[in-house]
Amino acid sequence: MFLKIEIQNHLKNLNSFKCGIILKVTNQGKFMFLATSELIKEIDNNQIVDIVSSNDIQGASVDLRIGEKAKILQKQNTPIDLSKKPSFEKFYKEVELSKGFELKAGEFLYAETIEYIKIPSDKAGLLLPRSSLARMGLMLPSSFYANPGYEGHLPIVIHNMSNNSFIIPPYYKVMQMLLVELKGEAKQYHEQIDTKYFKESNIQPPQADEKIDTDELLKQLKKYE
Repeated sequence: MFLKIEIQNHLKNLNSFKCGIILKVTNQGKFMFLATSELIKEIDNNQIVDIVSSNDIQGASVDLRIGEKAKILQKQNTPIDLSKKPSFEKFYKEVELSKGFELKAGEFLYAETIEYIKIPSDKAGLLLPRSSLARMGLMLPSSFYANPGYEGHLPIVIHNMSNNSFIIPPYYKVMQMLLVELKGEAKQYHEQIDTKYFKESNIQPPQADEKIDTDELLKQLKKYE
């Protein structure tokens, strides 16, 4: 059974869906999220999540947990120039969460889900932070979207925006994943040009985009003047 969210056709503005995610109103005005029974089918038949208990499956989402390791971006003495496609590996320090890691006020850590995720080819994933973390001042500003056909451990970024320090333990529930049914045939993640995070098995440092061809970009923009 599906949980159906209907949005009236006469709405002209964009509609917000929890934690700042914006969904455009379609001509039909409908979005379809998988509810509990359909999530269970996807887990049993397609193994969309490799580690899950019945307590992790909610009304229309699956809870996801942080893994055992994380990376911390160390302060640099000079600016990091993204136009030069820097290697971020040297900027990060790996830390263990096995005994808990102290995340101080203003700091952030970069980790991944303990679960290995497989998004079906006819669906997309929406990732929402758990509201309890936000109430503590711990924000998850990472990507809120998983492409059709994506496979791997999902990234987790926790930013401590409070005035307090928190001990972050492993396996703590930090976010929830919703599955959205797609209309039409979707281009799969591994078929796209930018697939640098496909089948992630370890915490990978960020990878800067390819160098921008400014001349070509300006040429394309002039077509729309």
